[in-house]
Amino acid sequence: MKTLIKAISLVVALLAPISFAQESSSSANELSSAVESSSEDAFASIMDQKFAPEDDASSAAGAGETEALATTASSSSAAEESSSSSGDGGLVLIGAESSSSERMVYGRDAPVYTFVVTAGIKSPSRGIVSLEYVVAQEIFNVGVHFTDYTEDIFQVGISLIYYPMESRYFYTFLTSDWIHGEYDRERDIGTGVYKEYTETVNYWRVVLGIGAEVLFVKHFGAYVEAGFEFFAGDGSYYTNLNKEYGYLDNNKIVLPLGIGLTFPF
Repeated sequence: MKTLIKAISLVVALLAPISFAQESSSSANELSSAVESSSEDAFASIMDQKFAPEDDASSAAGAGETEALATTASSSSAAEESSSSSGDGGLVLIGAESSSSERMVYGRDAPVYTFVVTAGIKSPSRGIVSLEYVVAQEIFNVGVHFTDYTEDIFQVGISLIYYPMESRYFYTFLTSDWIHGEYDRERDIGTGVYKEYTETVNYWRVVLGIGAEVLFVKHFGAYVEAGFEFFAGDGSYYTNLNKEYGYLDNNKIVLPLGIGLTFPF
């Protein structure tokens, strides 16, 4: 009997390591399977979060923000386009408000004019009356004017008026007048005898100058200007014309001044 018990104990002792090894291998396999399953679940969760579509609320919020940004950009673009490329302009109104809707500056909301009529006191660039065509708002005008008419002479001319500033307060001008006149002369034909005759003169008057103008209301304003004049005739240049006798000379230098009213429309 003792021998049988010893034999059984020996068999159990021999089989125990093999069983423990099998159990350890089984446990390792189960742990490996659990880890692999956990890794696969985690990766699937990450992929689902990365590529899954946003919920309706997030989508709506994003769409709203995108639409708001697009609307803002569109409004800004339209405002810039309206401000910079409208091509509008006009004279500056006295006492205008500071708001952009009232300021009379180039490219904003100022009145747009095509013609300007002026009436003044023999202005160097606009004469007694003139009609100007607005070539470019706030930049350039071309005008014709009537300057003088007497028993002896008739004077008309053209003017180029340039505005170097956006606000139409100040301008420079170049004007050229044609002076046509007829004067009664006496010619000594000898032995103290004089014979009367009529002399026809044609002179050119050129004036360079500066001026300032402003509107009191939309279609009514005033201007003042000054210039330097010289004359061409009789084969040379002169600084003075004696209109009473129709002679050119260099006896004095005249700086013509003018003041008048403007009526843009």
